Amino acid sequence: MDVFKILTRISTVLLLLLLSGCSPENSWLKPTGSAASVPKDQNLAFEQYVRNSRTNIEKVLKKLRFADAQSPFVGDYSLQQVAQMRGPFQIPERDQQVCKDVNDGAGKGFLLIHGLTDSPYLLKGLAQSLHQAYPCSLVRAVLLPGHGTVVGDSLEMKFQDWQAITDYGVRSFQRMQTIDELYLVGFSTGTALAIKHLQLGSSSDKIKGLILLSTAVKAKSDLAWMAGYLNLFQDWLGVNQERDAARYSSFSTNAGAQFYQLTKDLMSDKYQFDIPVLMAVSSDDATINPEAAREFFCKYSTSQRKHLIWYRGYSNQPSIDCAGIHEVAQGSLQQSYAGQSYKYANTAHTGISVSPADSHYGVTGVYRDCKAYEADSEEQWQACMQDTESSIFGEKNIADMSTVLAGGYWRRGTFNRQYQQLMQSIVCFADQNCNVDKVLR
Repeated sequence: MDVFKILTRISTVLLLLLLSGCSPENSWLKPTGSAASVPKDQNLAFEQYVRNSRTNIEKVLKKLRFADAQSPFVGDYSLQQVAQMRGPFQIPERDQQVCKDVNDGAGKGFLLIHGLTDSPYLLKGLAQSLHQAYPCSLVRAVLLPGHGTVVGDSLEMKFQDWQAITDYGVRSFQRMQTIDELYLVGFSTGTALAIKHLQLGSSSDKIKGLILLSTAVKAKSDLAWMAGYLNLFQDWLGVNQERDAARYSSFSTNAGAQFYQLTKDLMSDKYQFDIPVLMAVSSDDATINPEAAREFFCKYSTSQRKHLIWYRGYSNQPSIDCAGIHEVAQGSLQQSYAGQSYKYANTAHTGISVSPADSHYGVTGVYRDCKAYEADSEEQWQACMQDTESSIFGEKNIADMSTVLAGGYWRRGTFNRQYQQLMQSIVCFADQNCNVDKVLR
């Protein structure tokens, strides 16, 4: 989402479009006519919504990305595996499988809302962690319209549809007599949708708390407002080869325009709320404005039970401060996880919700975010993907820090080295009798 350095990139993008925009293998840059959407039947069972969505994703990808039966994604995932990664989901898969022990979380519901150009996969590991902690809870994740299929569908998506699918997800819990505590768990754009639902949604009766990761109340760039005007004559702000099975890599001008429209008025008294909130933000976040997120926490979240996990990095000390902020030290560059050494400079926007153990995005995951090197050469991209000794996981600001990189490749962070602490905080937050401050000390 952080692609608003518009003026310096327009010529490059236009050249890419001229070279590749009409070629058959890049048909995924065009709308399919079968984009993920909001169910016409607002009372459609969530289980059926999940099945319908996965079937649609498979149909689109089979035609446009698996036409020669070979996987176009790093990791050689099958068509069915990609559809499961990108599609909405529910844990457990059937409502009838939900157990009834209050001590194991019966009565709790969690609605997960992913971010822009992402998919529910960015929150799947977190969902599994929640279910392990509360095995009798019900966890659901929606798919934002325009996502999950091919990036060409992002050319026509509308933020109003994102709000509608959020509303559908909330109402799917509101109809259940067995659920009396609902927590909205948003990542990036999903955080804005969660906040707005409190004011604009059809019902918020059961919502007992917000969990907002990489909180997106304002874009990082002050040029975000220009996306709507650029969208009139330019489709793309960044085009990549779409090799990530879990999410889009290219970024449409419309995606930026819709995000701006969604968030442009969030920093106001209109969206002040007094229910409990747990936020987690990186001070070096290159996608959203972390200072704005911190200000929102201090000014517009008024509950006595509120917490902000602030991952420190290379940025200057923030100017805004208030009670409830817990700062996490940056840590040393050299890290280790399950016997695997790696280098981790700072917490990236893209990795805050993902465990180092994740098989796709983790320390030894099959996918490394090396797309910054695609424009240089295939060899550079391959070298970044394969190098394990000197490459560094981190946010975009380290890409130009030669003293930090020391000759290694920069990979945008796809996991959170402090994931375990984050999950302990989230699990505690969902327990009304648990003291989150003690977990964060």
